[in-house]
Amino acid sequence: MLTEYCVVFCTCPDAAVAENIAQQLTESRLVACTNIVPHLKSIYFWESKVTEGTEVLMVMKTKQKKLVDLEKALLKLHPYKFPEFIAMPIMYGNSDYLKWVEEVVQD
Repeated sequence: MLTEYCVVFCTCPDAAVAENIAQQLTESRLVACTNIVPHLKSIYFWESKVTEGTEVLMVMKTKQKKLVDLEKALLKLHPYKFPEFIAMPIMYGNSDYLKWVEEVVQD
């Protein structure tokens, strides 16, 4: 059963940047919750070479109909030239938790 909710992934250069972005997106009611996962090792292709770096991962919960607004806001706040913004549908979830997401994320 596909729900109307989704999880959005975005990496940031450090916890301070992630916390600032998460705070603003939550205050704007674009997300109900953001988990910040520290100490990720990222390996990626950039400027014609394989690069390694340490990042943090934001895992955000929101409604699918807010994705365009969320992406616009995130792109304004994020320091990267091409920030990761990947959304995945929530197929199933705790109904009370999803009801809370519904109440928090404003239409």
